[in-house]
Amino acid sequence: MSNINRRNFLRDTCKACLVGAVSISMADLLSSCSTPMKSYSAAMHGSQVEVPLNLFDTAPLQMVSPKNYAYEIAVRKLPDNTYEALLLRCTHQHNPLTPTGNGYLCTVHGSQFDKEGNAKKGPAATHLLQLKTEVQQNNLIIHV
Repeated sequence: MSNINRRNFLRDTCKACLVGAVSISMADLLSSCSTPMKSYSAAMHGSQVEVPLNLFDTAPLQMVSPKNYAYEIAVRKLPDNTYEALLLRCTHQHNPLTPTGNGYLCTVHGSQFDKEGNAKKGPAATHLLQLKTEVQQNNLIIHV
């Protein structure tokens, strides 16, 4: 192999690696730029948030935005008719998270979490805080 062919080979290989890396990064970035999910605005009653159960008739995942509270709450209705509530606060430095198509993103330092709240990319290393929920009559009570 001549020096020119070797040089061209290395240049082309580096270009291919760069294109691959940019494609993966762009996929993550674009998933965070999807249409924002609507939030249900709810009043805080002490340390509780009350959400009507019929809110989950349209979709099993709902974003709840408690009034005068710094973070949103992602609430999922599970197949067994129980509910899981995740505080959308990054476990790295407590920044608010943004919902994406496949989980949640910290736009400050780049931490990524899956829909279950597991840390998938650092610097955050721990699971999102899961909040206690209970059903009372036709409402879901979330304990913040």
